[in-house]
Amino acid sequence: MNPTVLAALIGSVTSLIVCLISNWQQSKKRAVEAAVSEAKIEARLKSIERKLDEHNHYSEKIGSIQTDIAYIKGKLESGV
Repeated sequence: MNPTVLAALIGSVTSLIVCLISNWQQSKKRAVEAAVSEAKIEARLKSIERKLDEHNHYSEKIGSIQTDIAYIKGKLESGV
Protein backbone atom coordinates (compact mmCIF):
# COMPACT_ATOMS: atom_id res chain seq x y z
CA MET A 1 0.00 0.00 0.00
CA ASN A 2 1.23 3.45 -0.86
CA PRO A 3 2.51 5.33 2.24
CA THR A 4 0.59 8.48 1.22
CA VAL A 5 -2.69 6.57 1.03
CA LEU A 6 -1.93 4.87 4.34
CA ALA A 7 -1.20 8.22 6.02
CA ALA A 8 -4.40 9.71 4.60
CA LEU A 9 -6.39 6.69 5.79
CA ILE A 10 -4.92 6.88 9.30
CA GLY A 11 -5.57 10.62 9.44
CA SER A 12 -9.18 10.16 8.32
CA VAL A 13 -9.86 7.42 10.86
CA THR A 14 -8.26 9.49 13.63
CA SER A 15 -10.32 12.52 12.65
CA LEU A 16 -13.50 10.44 12.64
CA ILE A 17 -12.75 9.04 16.10
CA VAL A 18 -12.07 12.54 17.48
CA CYS A 19 -15.36 13.82 16.01
CA LEU A 20 -17.30 10.91 17.51
CA ILE A 21 -15.76 11.46 20.94
CA SER A 22 -16.46 15.19 20.75
CA ASN A 23 -20.10 14.62 19.76
CA TRP A 24 -20.55 12.08 22.55
CA GLN A 25 -19.18 14.53 25.14
CA GLN A 26 -21.37 17.35 23.82
CA SER A 27 -24.48 15.17 24.03
CA LYS A 28 -23.62 14.26 27.63
CA LYS A 29 -23.12 17.95 28.43
CA ARG A 30 -26.47 18.86 26.86
CA ALA A 31 -28.20 16.10 28.79
CA VAL A 32 -26.79 17.41 32.08
CA GLU A 33 -27.75 20.98 31.20
CA ALA A 34 -31.28 19.85 30.32
CA ALA A 35 -31.58 17.99 33.63
CA VAL A 36 -30.40 21.05 35.57
CA SER A 37 -32.81 23.28 33.67
CA GLU A 38 -35.67 20.87 34.33
CA ALA A 39 -34.82 20.76 38.04
CA LYS A 40 -34.83 24.58 38.20
CA ILE A 41 -38.18 24.76 36.43
CA GLU A 42 -39.65 22.12 38.74
CA ALA A 43 -38.41 23.98 41.83
CA ARG A 44 -39.92 27.22 40.52
CA LEU A 45 -43.25 25.52 39.81
CA LYS A 46 -43.33 24.09 43.34
CA SER A 47 -42.69 27.57 44.72
CA ILE A 48 -45.51 29.00 42.62
CA GLU A 49 -47.86 26.18 43.68
CA ARG A 50 -47.03 26.83 47.35
CA LYS A 51 -47.77 30.53 46.93
CA LEU A 52 -51.01 29.73 45.13
CA ASP A 53 -52.10 27.37 47.90
CA GLU A 54 -51.31 30.06 50.46
CA HIS A 55 -53.33 32.58 48.45
CA ASN A 56 -56.27 30.18 48.21
CA HIS A 57 -56.27 29.71 51.97
CA TYR A 58 -56.42 33.49 52.39
CA SER A 59 -59.38 33.59 50.01
CA GLU A 60 -61.20 31.00 52.13
CA LYS A 61 -60.44 32.98 55.29
CA ILE A 62 -61.63 36.25 53.72
CA GLY A 63 -64.93 34.58 52.78
CA SER A 64 -65.38 33.41 56.36
CA ILE A 65 -64.49 36.85 57.72
CA GLN A 66 -66.98 38.53 55.36
CA THR A 67 -69.72 36.19 56.58
CA ASP A 68 -68.84 36.98 60.20
CA ILE A 69 -68.84 40.73 59.51
CA ALA A 70 -72.25 40.52 57.81
CA TYR A 71 -73.59 38.61 60.82
CA ILE A 72 -72.19 41.17 63.29
CA LYS A 73 -73.44 44.07 61.16
CA GLY A 74 -76.92 42.55 61.11
CA LYS A 75 -76.85 42.16 64.89
CA LEU A 76 -75.73 45.77 65.36
CA GLU A 77 -78.41 47.10 63.03
CA SER A 78 -81.13 45.13 64.77
CA GLY A 79 -80.02 46.61 68.10
CA VAL A 80 -79.13 43.37 69.87
